[in-house]
Amino acid sequence: MGVNHSDSGAWVLVTGAASGIGCDLTTSLLDKGERVVALDYDEEKLTKVYTNHKTSLVCRYLDVCDVDGIARSIEMIRGEVGTIKGLVNCAGIYPVTAFLDITVEEWDQVLNTNLRGAFVLSQAVAQLMVADKVKGSIVNVTSTSATFCRPGVAHYGSSKAGLTQLTRDMALELAPYGIRVNAVAPGVIGTETVVNIAKLQGTEEHAAKLASIPTGRIGEVHEITALIEFLLSNQASYCTGSILLADGGLTLGIPRYQLGN
Repeated sequence: MGVNHSDSGAWVLVTGAASGIGCDLTTSLLDKGERVVALDYDEEKLTKVYTNHKTSLVCRYLDVCDVDGIARSIEMIRGEVGTIKGLVNCAGIYPVTAFLDITVEEWDQVLNTNLRGAFVLSQAVAQLMVADKVKGSIVNVTSTSATFCRPGVAHYGSSKAGLTQLTRDMALELAPYGIRVNAVAPGVIGTETVVNIAKLQGTEEHAAKLASIPTGRIGEVHEITALIEFLLSNQASYCTGSILLADGGLTLGIPRYQLGN
């Protein structure tokens, strides 16, 4: 499924492109012939991950917490590649800390990375789309934690709840310019981060997590990539302000509940 916009020579920006969903998405878009600017704070990892697609890929360092740096980077990228038709905000952090132990510094780091960074970058890209009269698409990666409470992620859940609402507000205000804004809300997905957390928690905790998912499994990264690509494409041309939930039924309720128990 290609990202079918009117300007086939335009580019898609992906943050958090060195790992997880961002990496899988970038690779998939490149395989489909798209031109991608891969952005991440780990520039060394970026260059190691992507060795091919030299004419259709630009890798650049970007710290989404650096407001001034974002503005400079977007101007440089625009000057280098030209028209930007898409943006996917994948960058995010997922620390697990009990509410009583969260420091103000940790709270700010999570909110600045997961929410403020997406706001600043989306605003900068949207301004370029408006100036260039590009009917583009912006996709945010939020989470079921935006509405579904879990212990230890008060800061993460708050950041994703904010990103979910920001998605809707952006969609409303940017619609007159032909810019669509949507989000994907993954549940438990088999990214490197989730796998590492599962190892720390142990097999019993992991089994309990699986038991809470009606489908009985965690999601695959490529399943989230497919949804993002759909939202970027013209097949989703009538979708804006949509939050696509992909959680295996996690937020539906208690999956193993039996009548009479």
